[in-house]
Amino acid sequence: MTRVGFLAPLTTWNDLPLEFLRVAPEGTSVAGAFIPSRGQTRTMAGFGLDRIAEALPAMQEAARDLAEAGADVVAQFGIPFSLTHAKRARDAQSQVSDAAGVPAVLMGASILDALDYLGARRIAIAGGYYTPGEWVSMARHGFESNGFEVVLQENWLEQGIVGSAEESDKLAWEQDAATTNAHVLRTAERAEGRADAIVVCGGGLRLLGHAANLEAKTGVPVVAGDLAMYWGTLRAMGAQPRSTGWGRLLDSL
Repeated sequence: MTRVGFLAPLTTWNDLPLEFLRVAPEGTSVAGAFIPSRGQTRTMAGFGLDRIAEALPAMQEAARDLAEAGADVVAQFGIPFSLTHAKRARDAQSQVSDAAGVPAVLMGASILDALDYLGARRIAIAGGYYTPGEWVSMARHGFESNGFEVVLQENWLEQGIVGSAEESDKLAWEQDAATTNAHVLRTAERAEGRADAIVVCGGGLRLLGHAANLEAKTGVPVVAGDLAMYWGTLRAMGAQPRSTGWGRLLDSL
């Protein structure tokens, strides 16, 4: 039996452990914990990237606690922690792993690894609730500094999916599959065949169970935070999904 511990920020509902069991092999044991950092709000304006980038010691501490409790692998989601470190994203992941003494899988670094694995160099970013300014810039710089070409980057507001920043903030915490799916399809349409993959940014935009259908419609791989993190976690476990039909990334294991 492999034990996987999932880390999330305090402001996120930590239901990823149960979601992971949909794809994890029989006998997998999961648990959740929170990254002990405060001061963030449930709006994008109040969710500061500077505080996120400074969360490394807190994340190392939480990962170490999970490992001491018995976790064989630690996975982190909910914030683009590693992408805030740009070209040092994978270094941040290694530091968390070293502190815990077990493999660590960070959501942002997993997206980078998944794109490399799929051979996708040109990407269209479905930015969801990422607001113009530092969040949009962070995502673009995070990918470009790691060798990817961003051919398109748009959020809900720019695509007319929501009408205000307030509506975007509210929807960001609701994990609405219909909204996320429509956003992916619109992004693929707007990319006009220039992208090797659609990248969905934001831990609140979940695509488990939807990727295969979206890929059939768009003709390109769809890489989201949850899919990439599950893929990276299964690889760290040396395991395969319990079934197929999850989309190109997970089905490739």
